[in-house]
Amino acid sequence: MRILVTGGAGFIGSHLVRALLRQGDEVIVFDRVPVPHLLSDVRDSITYVQGDAASEVDLYRAVATSRAEGIFHLGALLAGACEENPPLAFQINFRSTQVLLDAALSCGVKRFFFMSSISLYAPSAVEPVPEDAPKEPATIYGQTKLAGEHLLRWYGDTYGLDVRGIRPTWVWGPNRSNGLTTRYTSGLVGSIAAGGEVHLDNPDERGDWIYVHDTVKAMLLVWNAPHPSRRFYTVCGSVHTLREVAEIANRLCPETQVTYAQHGAVTSPYACSFDDTPIREELGYAPDWSIEDSVKDYIRAVTGKAC
Repeated sequence: MRILVTGGAGFIGSHLVRALLRQGDEVIVFDRVPVPHLLSDVRDSITYVQGDAASEVDLYRAVATSRAEGIFHLGALLAGACEENPPLAFQINFRSTQVLLDAALSCGVKRFFFMSSISLYAPSAVEPVPEDAPKEPATIYGQTKLAGEHLLRWYGDTYGLDVRGIRPTWVWGPNRSNGLTTRYTSGLVGSIAAGGEVHLDNPDERGDWIYVHDTVKAMLLVWNAPHPSRRFYTVCGSVHTLREVAEIANRLCPETQVTYAQHGAVTSPYACSFDDTPIREELGYAPDWSIEDSVKDYIRAVTGKAC
């Protein structure tokens, strides 16, 4: 299948592109960076289109010229940046989705995948949060994701477009460099891997850590399912405190001095644990990466040294 991946030169997108190539798809990547450094090893195997997700012309042209049969829409302004500029957040995260959906209908795209988020649930939701829990996002980012889901449902119900997506938890792994939870996950483990001294202000912060390879696995399970029973699936890894993960990393990098605040504040605007039973029972999803294995793999990736 010819597949257009928006945001394909970014963190999750670059991992997804390789997975799509491995399953035999022809991949067109749309991203704003002039040179897709994270795709340097597969650059000759993809078609790269530089464009801005805030530009309706760039988006529509990418769909029309790519002759794509499917679209993975990953391009988005992440949490943090969304809070600083809400109008831009809705322009990029919501308006781009609408433009792509219109282009998909006009150009005969068969399937449309939207990267949603657990940020659309209330941080005070009863845990583990079920998929049908009330959607009450505490951030602008979460609001854009909820609006995007509603938009996809409308296009699916009104025009019969095959729309799908997932709501992952704290996605982390090699090449993650921005986003609200980066400092809790990749930033934390990367700092410990770098050596020196690391102080953790919020060691008792809890979250569901899902390694990027498991995230891509879930994306493809949903994408390739013949007839999924729902349009959006929550996808989880495993719940840990920052202290737990820091201790795992510190055992692998004992030269780093890690200290912990005694009464650290909880700063995440998200709930901590979620119920992803539907994707497990219906599509056979289960994470392949334990927190220990993923920390070891991440440290190897950023240092080049086997743990």
